Amino acid sequence: MRLGPRAAQALAAEYVLGTLRGDARRRFEAMMREDRALAIETRRWEDALTPIAESIPPVAPPKRVWAAIE
Repeated sequence: MRLGPRAAQALAAEYVLGTLRGDARRRFEAMMREDRALAIETRRWEDALTPIAESIPPVAPPKRVWAAIE
């Protein structure tokens, strides 16, 4: 299945942001293995967003979060 340019951009962005989950994420990963243009579009989003993510300082979660996890 080949995606149109807008759909490819949207799904690649969602994938890189981590909002594409579960079966949809696995299907997208399979599509990237078959569609070089989709893999390139995803890499473009990774290249654009990674520096932004790395520039944000980490935030330690409140102790109550760790308590809830335990």
